[in-house]
Amino acid sequence: MKRRYLVALLCGAAFILEGQPGPAREIAFELVGEVLNPTATQSIQYGYLNAVNGIDRITSQSGPVSEANALFTFYNDTTTQQVINNGPMRVIDRTGTSTIYLDTAGNNNFATQDNFRKGTAIHVATLRHQVVIDTSSGYFTATFENTITDSKSFQIDGKTYYLGRPGQVYRITVFGHLTTQGPPAANIAGLASGLLVNVVPDQGE
Repeated sequence: MKRRYLVALLCGAAFILEGQPGPAREIAFELVGEVLNPTATQSIQYGYLNAVNGIDRITSQSGPVSEANALFTFYNDTTTQQVINNGPMRVIDRTGTSTIYLDTAGNNNFATQDNFRKGTAIHVATLRHQVVIDTSSGYFTATFENTITDSKSFQIDGKTYYLGRPGQVYRITVFGHLTTQGPPAANIAGLASGLLVNVVPDQGE
């Protein structure tokens, strides 16, 4: 049975965290996206969340979640710090910022990356990630360490939520494949580990 844990008081209202024990290994959200590398040192990752633990409705309209109707989109702007080549493996370290948006309008598409940051910013984090590429196949993995710097409340179906809290650190694991002809530079999918969704209960709870 899902359990609730009291974690803070916010503006006189109880602030509770929904989920199960063992938060570090729990899936917080899943993502689907693309990568665009405008310059040799800049990399942008963008897309949408296809599942969010603790929130039932993640689309702006009925139907399977996709970039066109996802309520939650993300946009990462990163700068390359170093590149290391080791045989067929290439290691890239980057730092930057990550923003998650609530987009009730929908109608996004991967043809324009800016579509994925037209919503309301509800979650901002600094990030560092390491990408490990198998240059012989084009497949890669990336590990992100995100530190939340800002989290704003949002409402879905009458409930008020926060996606994490400032100072919270969580990790994202991404799997991807480089495209042979871009843009985009790559297609990606992955998941975040941790317990991020916080709900402010109504006075009846």
